[in-house]
Amino acid sequence: MLFLDNTAVSLNRRKNRYFRRQLTKLKEGQLDPRDWQALCLGQSDTPKAVYVPIPKAANTSIRTALKPCFGLASVDVENIHQDERIDKRSLKESLSVAADDAYVFTVVRHPAERIYSTYKNKLGWFEPKHRFKIKKRFGHASNLGISRGVSFEAFMEKLCATPAWLMDCHFAPQVDLLAYALEDSRLKIFHMESLADAWPQIVSDVEAHCGIAPDRNLAVLNRSEKPTQPFTPQEKRMIEFLFREDFETFGYGW
Repeated sequence: MLFLDNTAVSLNRRKNRYFRRQLTKLKEGQLDPRDWQALCLGQSDTPKAVYVPIPKAANTSIRTALKPCFGLASVDVENIHQDERIDKRSLKESLSVAADDAYVFTVVRHPAERIYSTYKNKLGWFEPKHRFKIKKRFGHASNLGISRGVSFEAFMEKLCATPAWLMDCHFAPQVDLLAYALEDSRLKIFHMESLADAWPQIVSDVEAHCGIAPDRNLAVLNRSEKPTQPFTPQEKRMIEFLFREDFETFGYGW
């Protein structure tokens, strides 16, 4: 019990420090809560194609398939999210420098499935793929005072009590990550649930715009338009509260 009490105190202190740091950045103009990131395709100062990633919405699969657009078609990339050869810029900058007729696209996912996938992937203790079967601690959860072994309901309670602009990109509503892009008429939105069908056209459109075709093989995914996890009424209400705009903007339902 003492261990749990000390852990809770430590998490609360970490959360308070994190909140203060982020607020200071906001006040000093170092943080734009509406800005996110984008991948500029085709190795050009004036991108002809731009991908706006959404974590837990086929993001890793899409980034991997886009390797040819960065000159990495036959190159093994250890971490597709951190490799410096990937042309990753802020979303606001990417949209401002992209060609007027640039192909800008993103892929969204059912809000309930996305946040539950995040919970399963980032929280908990056990990870069979790791050498010692222990999941690596997810620092962004700790920043919000969320412990590893928390239940999904308790996890959602923490998120509902957290301002959206302080959330990590895995937790934040998709409309918040896409804030600048949703104002751009060039943006094309695809659903992860039907991405396997849409991908061939995306490949053709990217190739037509920047002259380089992504990999035509995409490791996908879930085709269900409805959530498969049996959420409790309480969990559903919190999901609806936190992601109401995602449901409305992207046409999802229960």
